[in-house]
Amino acid sequence: MVRAQRGHRHRSAMKILALILAALLVAVALESQLPQRVMARFLPDIAFLQPRHRVDPLPVQLSWLYPTAHAEIVMLGDSLTAAPQWNELLPGRDVVNRGASGDTVGQILERVDAVTRLHPRLVFVMVGSNDLGYGTPPAALQQPFRALIDRLRKEGAGIVIQSVLYVADDHAWPDIRRQWDFRRNDQIRILNDGLKALAAETGSGYLDLNAGLAPGGVLPAELTTDGLHLCAAAYMRWAAMVEAYLQGGEAGVETSGG
Repeated sequence: MVRAQRGHRHRSAMKILALILAALLVAVALESQLPQRVMARFLPDIAFLQPRHRVDPLPVQLSWLYPTAHAEIVMLGDSLTAAPQWNELLPGRDVVNRGASGDTVGQILERVDAVTRLHPRLVFVMVGSNDLGYGTPPAALQQPFRALIDRLRKEGAGIVIQSVLYVADDHAWPDIRRQWDFRRNDQIRILNDGLKALAAETGSGYLDLNAGLAPGGVLPAELTTDGLHLCAAAYMRWAAMVEAYLQGGEAGVETSGG
C-alpha cells in the first residue's frame, strides 16, 4: 500500500515536472523565434497562408472610384497610413491617402495601378508590419519591396521608403501578442536596416520615422493607442517629418537609425 502511494506521488511529480519543462521549452522557442525559423526553413514563401480577407476592402475599392485623376503626393501603406486625413496633416500639399488596413507589401504591389494612375511625383511608402505579423522573415520582403520600387519608378514616380515603426514595450501592452505574431522590435530593426540599404541601392528616398517617433527603439506609450497604432500626437510628428523631407528636396532629409 505504501509502495503504491509512493509510486502515485512519484508519477504525479514527474507529470508536474514534465509540464514545467514543456512550458519552459515553449517560452524558449517563442523567445528564440523558433516557429518563425521553422516556417522560413520549410515554407520559404508563405504568402499563400496570409489571410487576404483581413485587408479592409473599402479603401481599396474607393481608390478606383475616386474622381481624382492626379496627385503630387501619395501616402501608401497599411492601417497606420490609412487612419488620418493626410491632406489635413499636410495643408497646402496636393496629397491623397491610399492606405488600407491590413495591407502587406505583396498586396500593395497587386493594387499599385490605383496609385500609378494618379501620376504622382512622390509616393511615401510605409508597410511591412503586417508581413512580420504573419510570420514573414524580414529578408523575404526585399524582393517584393524591390518590385514595388521598380513598378512605381517605371511610371515616373519618386519613392520615399519610410521606416516601419517600432511597437510599444511588451510589458506596457500585454494584450498585444507581438512575440507570437513575430511583430517584434528586433525583427523590425532588421527589416528597416534592409529597407535603408535597398533605398540606397535603388536611389530611392529613405525617411526614418523612428528617429522622431521612437528614438529609443520602442514606441512610447503616450504615442500609441494599443501598442501598435498611433494617437493624434504621433501623426502630428509624422506629418512634420514628411513636411521637412518635402522642404528639404527630393534628395531627402535622411535620418540615421532603424
